[in-house]
Amino acid sequence: MNEHDKYMQDFMQIFEPLESWGPNSEDDTTKAFKMVKRNPKRILEVGCGKGNSTLVLAKLTNAEIIATDNEELALGKLDEKLMRHSLNDRVTTKCVSMTELDFGTDKFDVIWAEASAYIMGIENALTKWRSLLIEEGVLVFSDLVWSTDKPSKASINHWKSDYPDIQTVETRKSQIIRAGYELKHTFTVSDRAWKDYYEPLQQRLHEVTPMMENSQAVEDIQNEVSLYKSHLGEFGYQFFIAKKV
Repeated sequence: MNEHDKYMQDFMQIFEPLESWGPNSEDDTTKAFKMVKRNPKRILEVGCGKGNSTLVLAKLTNAEIIATDNEELALGKLDEKLMRHSLNDRVTTKCVSMTELDFGTDKFDVIWAEASAYIMGIENALTKWRSLLIEEGVLVFSDLVWSTDKPSKASINHWKSDYPDIQTVETRKSQIIRAGYELKHTFTVSDRAWKDYYEPLQQRLHEVTPMMENSQAVEDIQNEVSLYKSHLGEFGYQFFIAKKV
């Protein structure tokens, strides 16, 4: 097993039992959906994880939903939830990379991507996913952004490594417009979403650290949790609701 494979194995061992794989909350998802201002017939969710947002969207609409992720374990957990809630008749899962989404001539009213678009790059996602939307379709995504013009050296150094493309809200707004969208709304993800993500993650780190000594994944994730605790006001997740024009 090479170094990268070992890192990813440790990473998944840490995250596998956790319900949230990124900062999100039902209230934030609901708030963003209400800003879409349309009754979608088809929704494509990109990077659905275990389906926290998927279930919220399914409750808020009668749309057909295709929930995609490249992690089969997460999709298996979502499939169980869909069966339990009798939603598998109109919500389907698809194991596919977000860089390889191909639905032929099919288009979607809404594309939903919470805390996932950064994986392929925001500008790249804006361009590629636009072709999957109907005319005046809506892209909803959340992304990590700077909350200050003068972040600390600790925050800069951390995100330079973990997310080199972190930008200000104004920069993301400009990129959205240049990519052929009209930005309809934007808002900051709640503190509750962060707590619901990081507090269970910290508890999980306490559990696995004695069993995973010298794990680089454990060290990196603990550094991120520590940064969240001490510097959250310098960065945060931001929702963007943008209409294709």
